Amino acid sequence: MKPVLSLLAFALFGLSGLGLAHTAASQNSPGNQNLPAQGFARNVTVYVSDFALDAQDVKVDQGGILGEVRPGILERPRKRKQHDPEAQAEKLVDLMSQSIVKDLQKAGYSSERLAAGDARPASGAWVHGVFTEVDEGNRVHRAIIGFGSGETKMTLFVSLTDLTKPEKPLYDQSTTDTSGKKLGAVITMNPYVAAAKFVMEKNAPEKTVKKTASEISTNLVAQLRAHEIN
Repeated sequence: MKPVLSLLAFALFGLSGLGLAHTAASQNSPGNQNLPAQGFARNVTVYVSDFALDAQDVKVDQGGILGEVRPGILERPRKRKQHDPEAQAEKLVDLMSQSIVKDLQKAGYSSERLAAGDARPASGAWVHGVFTEVDEGNRVHRAIIGFGSGETKMTLFVSLTDLTKPEKPLYDQSTTDTSGKKLGAVITMNPYVAAAKFVMEKNAPEKTVKKTASEISTNLVAQLRAHEIN
């Protein structure tokens, strides 16, 4: 499915931590008035963190006849890499991060990937995001990859932050999660953090993932250039 850029993205994307614009909520909050305009230097390093995505916990049959498939159970480990939800989620996240980094480098920016667990640098531009889906009760969850899990589509929220400025988290995770096995953790998007929104199918082919990454990169470059300082 062709990735769709939210109509709100152009107004919100890339402004987190810059003091250039705020959501309606942040404009009326104490301490957020009269902030000086900030921006990024042309030679800024852009760090791309792996976007958050959950995977369904599916057990793999460790016994039985080679190649045997039992109802509700994945195939033996020799074929696990093709079907394991965790492997699928890891591949999608990996491809997205690598594609964005390459796109930014092609645009002339120094860009590096921050893998899970990597410490964030003290300065630079930070790209981070989360794959989400909504349940019947209109609650937002981290999207989950797995057989028969949730919706076929997921929404990706992406934010650009100045690492030299304190920032709030893109989302908060519920401490009383009752999402069940077919949905990821319940989260609440932070209204104080600006983010762009994209929509993509969970089982999107590689070319679609790369195309979505390209849409994200195009907007990142536009924001970096719009807020460029000497």
